[in-house]
Amino acid sequence: MIKFFRSIRQRLLSENKFSKYLLYAVGEIVLVVIGILIALQINNKNQERINRAYELTMLREVKEALDKDIYNLEGGIKNLEELKQSVIVLTTVRNGSTYPQDSLAYHFNNVRQGGIAVAINYSPYESIKSTGLDKISNPELRNSITNLYEVKLKAVEFWVNEFIRRQLYKKNDLVAAIFEKKIIPDTTDGIKVEYIINHELIHTKDQFDDFLIVSGSYIPIAVENISYAIKEMKSQAKEITSELEKN
Repeated sequence: MIKFFRSIRQRLLSENKFSKYLLYAVGEIVLVVIGILIALQINNKNQERINRAYELTMLREVKEALDKDIYNLEGGIKNLEELKQSVIVLTTVRNGSTYPQDSLAYHFNNVRQGGIAVAINYSPYESIKSTGLDKISNPELRNSITNLYEVKLKAVEFWVNEFIRRQLYKKNDLVAAIFEKKIIPDTTDGIKVEYIINHELIHTKDQFDDFLIVSGSYIPIAVENISYAIKEMKSQAKEITSELEKN
């Protein structure tokens, strides 16, 4: 097409038809401009596809991380429910009931060692954050993801972990004060600490009440906060799934 215009231009110049040459010159410029605009449009479309592909990849990674964290937290709640049952058993023993020694030792160790640590995987969110949160084109989704990771989950993670950590310290101090311990060989670590537990100590030691209170008090609070986190994470995962299904 450009060669065609050039041949006409040469012919018109040779025939001294300047007005027609000017017309064709303008047409040639318009043709070049149109070509540039088309190229820019194609380039913009390609860049949009690249950006969208990256966005969807990162959203999938966030969704996968949320699903894994939800699974782990739900498992943590199950552990806390089992811990609560052991606290109930020890409470009934404290109030005068008897239990087989093996079962009693199991529930005691379950309560003594029981706890939970909330550990959220922030890596996918931090990856998006490092490259720019504007990569998430949906502003509502962008805001909800930011609020989830920057506010809600951090609050739950800090509160549960800090509260339970303090309770565990108290619990360990009480165990050391109530029960005698013995060191026994262990094939894995070399030695292992065991506490000598029996009905008499549980029935007679007043500090055992404090042990039960400390061990049981954080369970409903932890379950409430973790359940809240799970609810928010499931809601966020649902929003991400809706965004992914648009493509």
